[in-house]
Amino acid sequence: MGITGKSIVSEEGALRKQVSKIIANYHEAALAERFISGREVTVGLLGNEEPSGRASGRGLHVFPILEVDFSPCPPEEAGIYTSRVKTELYNVPRYLCPAPLEEGQAEELKRLAVAAFRVLDCLDMCRVDFRLDPQGQPWILEVNPLPGLSPGVSDLVMMAEADGMSHTELVNAIFNHARRRYGL
Repeated sequence: MGITGKSIVSEEGALRKQVSKIIANYHEAALAERFISGREVTVGLLGNEEPSGRASGRGLHVFPILEVDFSPCPPEEAGIYTSRVKTELYNVPRYLCPAPLEEGQAEELKRLAVAAFRVLDCLDMCRVDFRLDPQGQPWILEVNPLPGLSPGVSDLVMMAEADGMSHTELVNAIFNHARRRYGL
């Protein structure tokens, strides 16, 4: 929340203005980070691993990678996944799944997503968002251990559908992984 096209700043005065706005609106600290220009891709994971890091009998499944193409979005959104794009303009970006990536690059993104899942002790499902800078270097933007599951609009749901899994099957799979974790 609070991310808009104006969140990308290049001078101290504009930074101070954005930070003040975030603090005033949300009554919490603001996070400032380096802006990474480039393509935005996301990797979805489903399942669990044993604490040793070995895949359990049920394993960890990596969905096809999804790329969010912001080129159809209004210029004031600045090519980023703003709250407005996610809620009001969700049908404007183009969602490419599987993402048009070179095989080696796709494998590296999957490896990094699985490593993030493991190091953060995620459970049952997760979505790892990346930016690929102009040189193709991946940067993790966010690890979302509770991604949206809205049919037809949520990234994880789109990835599952591209993998041949319906929304109902995805929700049931998440439930079943959690159920097995609890020994139910």
